[in-house]
Amino acid sequence: MKFNTAWAKTAAQNVTLKVATVTLAGVAIVQLFAILTLALKDLPVIERACFSRPLQARPIESTKNEIEAFLVEALPMRFDSNGYLKEGFLSIEETISREKEQATLKQRQISQKIVINDVKIENKDIFIFSDRILSVGKIKSVLSLNLKIIVQQSNRSESNPYGLILSTVSQIEEKESK
Repeated sequence: MKFNTAWAKTAAQNVTLKVATVTLAGVAIVQLFAILTLALKDLPVIERACFSRPLQARPIESTKNEIEAFLVEALPMRFDSNGYLKEGFLSIEETISREKEQATLKQRQISQKIVINDVKIENKDIFIFSDRILSVGKIKSVLSLNLKIIVQQSNRSESNPYGLILSTVSQIEEKESK
């Protein structure tokens, strides 16, 4: 083989490899932009129900049914002596209030449970009409407990799918009629 033909084949191979390298670099850059655009898009959230549909990933206003379901789940965490406290349902102030109340009840050997009778949602005000069952041993008494609730909205998470936090619980004092 002559030196000229060998050099020509090597030069042709180099040109082919340079074209292949530029082409592959272009493909890699296009893929990089495609990956970045897909990574920066919001993830689709699918509501699991009878008829599944995609939801917006941004925080949306909670419906009355969601608020009621949240309160039915969160109020026993706040008041029940044997209630299990889940992460993200109660605010820090309410968690501290719960711990103080439960310590007082435990010191007096009293256990309590709350039974929700009615939930009224008027604009931003939430009123709960419930019964508090106090028990000392086998003796039980039922007291009416009317509450005004303030909830805060937060991000929905796996531990708190409602995206609500029980912020403030205050008892409504009933005025006695003479």
